[in-house]
Amino acid sequence: MKSPLGLNADLPVMDLLKEAVSLLMLKKQQVARMFVPAMLILALVDSLSSELVDKGSAQLIFIVVSVVLGVLFATAAHRFTLLPEEQWHRNAIHGWGRDEFRYLLRAIIIGLAAAVVFFIIMLACMAIVGPELAWMGAVVACLPALYIWARLSVTLPEVALGQKSDISRAWALSEGNGSRLVLIVIVLPVMMMLPVFALYAAENWMLNYVAAFGGYITSLISLVMLSVSYRFLTEFYDKPAETSGSEVSSTDEAPSPDNNGFDA
Repeated sequence: MKSPLGLNADLPVMDLLKEAVSLLMLKKQQVARMFVPAMLILALVDSLSSELVDKGSAQLIFIVVSVVLGVLFATAAHRFTLLPEEQWHRNAIHGWGRDEFRYLLRAIIIGLAAAVVFFIIMLACMAIVGPELAWMGAVVACLPALYIWARLSVTLPEVALGQKSDISRAWALSEGNGSRLVLIVIVLPVMMMLPVFALYAAENWMLNYVAAFGGYITSLISLVMLSVSYRFLTEFYDKPAETSGSEVSSTDEAPSPDNNGFDA
């Protein structure tokens, strides 16, 4: 994808991470009010789900609740980042609606696309090296699967805002930034979660709860970072030619949500 001036955007990964953390620190009172209660509930749901691992039906209920609350949490994080403050209470926090359903559907499509690529490549590798080296095929297949997952995820913030968007838009918008988006969407969040993973090793419900809560803090940072990445790309590519060459401000308001249409 080219800007109106024919230029390519290179995502400044570390600058975007710093911007995401700075935004959350700057708005820490609003973050505490809007997200901490949700993270406490989500951590509790996840902890209870892990305790019910031998009770299939009960665990399934907790998984469904976790997915529903997780989508509300994710869409709120995108709106918190991209909408002006006066619109937060109108658009950032509300119940389940069409945009939340579209967000979940888009996330499922992205996951299925990555999974299909993973299994096709893994099976091809197994046919070449044999079943005994299946782990090698899985490692090789992970790389393109994660690449596709990261590139297609860039428009999730757009879906959260109610904008019309499709998979081709995601692929075009992320062109030339696949490896950078892998860092933003996958590598950096996993690195931030490493200390949290250590707590899961302890067979202690309270420590597992703390670990789950810490995981959602990391998820919030990751969602905000994805949102500012989306904003960076759209400001670079979607602005008119006379302004696309000017310095991009990270405080520009995002476009108003377009609630027409139903695109996954």
